[in-house]
Amino acid sequence: MIKTAIVGRPNVGKSSLFNRLIGRKKAIIHEVAGTTRDRNEHEILWKDKKFIVTDTAGWSAEESVFSKDMAAQLDKAVNEADIVLFTVDSKVGICPLDVQIAKQIRLRKKEVIVVVNKIDTQAEEAKGYEFYQLGFDELVFISSSHGRGINDLLDKIWRRIKYDRKDKAKKETMKIAIVGKPNVGKSSFINAALKDERTIVCSKAGTTRDSLEIPVNIDGKDYILIDTAGLHRGNKPVDDMEYLSSLSAAHAIDDCDVAVLVADAEQGIGETESKIGGMVVEKGKALIVSINKWDLVEEKEEAAKYFADQVGQKMKFAAWADIIFISAKTGQRMNRIFEDIDRIYENFARTLEPTVLNDTIRTAVYEKPFIRKGKTLKVKNWSQVAVKPPVFIFEVNDVELVHFSYKRYLENRLRERFNFEGSPITLKFRKYYKGN
Repeated sequence: MIKTAIVGRPNVGKSSLFNRLIGRKKAIIHEVAGTTRDRNEHEILWKDKKFIVTDTAGWSAEESVFSKDMAAQLDKAVNEADIVLFTVDSKVGICPLDVQIAKQIRLRKKEVIVVVNKIDTQAEEAKGYEFYQLGFDELVFISSSHGRGINDLLDKIWRRIKYDRKDKAKKETMKIAIVGKPNVGKSSFINAALKDERTIVCSKAGTTRDSLEIPVNIDGKDYILIDTAGLHRGNKPVDDMEYLSSLSAAHAIDDCDVAVLVADAEQGIGETESKIGGMVVEKGKALIVSINKWDLVEEKEEAAKYFADQVGQKMKFAAWADIIFISAKTGQRMNRIFEDIDRIYENFARTLEPTVLNDTIRTAVYEKPFIRKGKTLKVKNWSQVAVKPPVFIFEVNDVELVHFSYKRYLENRLRERFNFEGSPITLKFRKYYKGN
């Protein structure tokens, strides 16, 4: 599939352009230079053709703790791209750094479209022609904040893409969100899974700010990994950047099928993990609890039991979650993580055979009738109505007789009979009427 990379100096509107192209606010936008640090990728369908767009860190001459890693990520994005969207700021005009970037791009011999941003009206287009001095043949005038010229840009990309009939038959790709509090090894987890330094890893908390979608192929199967910003325990963010990062991570959970909650083996399962796990369950997503830095644990058998108990106590709402012990640093059990993900996803997307479901529920109701307020709860009909997560509807004689304990009993019977490990299941009750 054709890849495009959005490049340019900081604060020219690269992330705004990225968001505009994909049709939603996925990349964090902030006036502080360097907000984007990793590569952020997304697949786009325009008309009848698909391509991948990559948002990159700003090309900067300034030194910082991240500059070396950011530059490496940027270079890799440009080298892998088929088309470079060289983004410049019409309000500022040509800067010395723009000239330096143009030279670097030319050395890579890529197809280049110069995207002149912040052209809000047709009258402002005249001042955009100065960017022809950068030495590229094709310019497009846009306003990423207002959406002006975006369709023209998409058309220019579209004309460079050959038809690929395989794309049309492509199945929906599973999305996996890697979540957890700051500095527990989420980015290291992704790098270890991919066997590539795909995301920036630093001991300083808060390195990842955007939620980064990374298309990958593992053993011939396609996935999209979503690296997220660390989520904090407190309800109130320290600053607006933390707020935006948390919002981005929450959106990533919304988008995913399976969430991998990374916890630190030295710190255990705490309030933050419980809070994040609660978000995953509330949004109805499959859940794997991944205990990272397992190489640092000595009494492994005892520690494994301890963590299982911790999940059971502090995450009672997700006692069904799968638990795996890994080391992103050494690669321990990283080869198993995608086997677990595939298995959990099958549970998440499972449709039960009606006859087998009928036998299970009929037996459960017969073995444990429920009486409340002197009345017997009668379960008349039941059926599975959805997947991802599996949803079951029960029609009863009186909804007010339904107690959480009986609801839990029925859920436990379903989990005993069918393998729903790692997947939430939803039970809904409604009044039975003849003719339903």
